[in-house]
Amino acid sequence: MQPREYEVMAALEQGHWWYRALRRRLLERLEREAHRRGRPLQVFDAGCGTGGLLQVLGRRPEIARAEGCDLHPLALDHARARGLAVRRCSVNALDGVPAGWDVVLSVDVLYHRQVIPERALAGMAGLLAPGGLLLLNVAAMPGLARRHDQRVMGARRFLPDGLRLLAASAGLRTEEITYWNSWLTPPLWLWLRLQRLAASRVHDDGDAPSELTLPPVWLNISLEKLLELERRLARVLPLPWGSSLLLAARKPMAQEVC
Repeated sequence: MQPREYEVMAALEQGHWWYRALRRRLLERLEREAHRRGRPLQVFDAGCGTGGLLQVLGRRPEIARAEGCDLHPLALDHARARGLAVRRCSVNALDGVPAGWDVVLSVDVLYHRQVIPERALAGMAGLLAPGGLLLLNVAAMPGLARRHDQRVMGARRFLPDGLRLLAASAGLRTEEITYWNSWLTPPLWLWLRLQRLAASRVHDDGDAPSELTLPPVWLNISLEKLLELERRLARVLPLPWGSSLLLAARKPMAQEVC
């Protein structure tokens, strides 16, 4: 990821509509998991970036402990400045992280060009205690690739079947896999088509401003409310597309392993 993008992320991730919508989905799933277990959770964020999600988790009653890792020094500097417990390591090499976590989270990490998805997922599965839960958010639908992906070194986008197979190859059993940001996907797709008609190739020399910006307050609030309505209706009105995929997959208990 370009260094400038870490600065942008650190500044926006607490207030931007997309981050807030994603956190609401993750927190809802964590609340269900804590209720299922009857106790607060031990959570590890693999590829925690600048630590915005970890900071939120540290304030939640359903979370007993939240730690994370990242490889980039700038990301770790921001996270440590927030007083967070983070270590430097790649998601491709999680062997040095103590295992036994109730939940491992990973948000928009697998599509990074330096990440080997099979290796990263195997490492995340290895961090889980038997019966533990992996929560994974990834960029979805290859047709939605855009300049922002290049700036954050995104190399791949996922479809449900492929992501489910990756989870299975790591020994995890998928419980849920859902598209989200579905209602905004058609206008996003149209905008990308128009961009490509206007220029067959966009040259990004690294000096262009980040595509991640905080919109006007009224629009930021409106988009957040739209995604919250989508979340609430998703169980009765699922859509077969979206710019992101959220996976929940469980590590079998020891007696379930053949």
